[in-house]
Amino acid sequence: MSYTYLMPGPWLAQGSVPPPNVRGIPFDVIVLAAMEYQDIELPGYTVIRVPLDDSGPPPSTLDRRLIRHMAREIADRIRHRERCLVTCAQGRNRSGVLAGLALRDLGLPGAEAARRIRLARNGLTNRHFHAMVVD
Repeated sequence: MSYTYLMPGPWLAQGSVPPPNVRGIPFDVIVLAAMEYQDIELPGYTVIRVPLDDSGPPPSTLDRRLIRHMAREIADRIRHRERCLVTCAQGRNRSGVLAGLALRDLGLPGAEAARRIRLARNGLTNRHFHAMVVD
């Protein structure tokens, strides 16, 4: 498991999926964005499950609404001083779209949010997710 902080302070990080029953990582909330890793148990953490696919066509309208809604939820938790780790299988695309939109909701311009994720995680290589963050 690896993760990288995307903003100053310990409030938002993006990373790969944690192993089941992980303990001791410095977060209050763990977001599981990989649809294939939704059944992981993480006792002691608030877990938000957002089953996203990164293998096919662009997200449907319903999926885009879910992604935007959950990114706002992440941003709201950060505003309430909850430390959030947003994960997917590699910590690049599905976690990147959620973290990028959360950064936008927190006031960062879309291009800067995407730039941070690309530099930190070599993320947002999925052009559809990248477009959601920058548009």
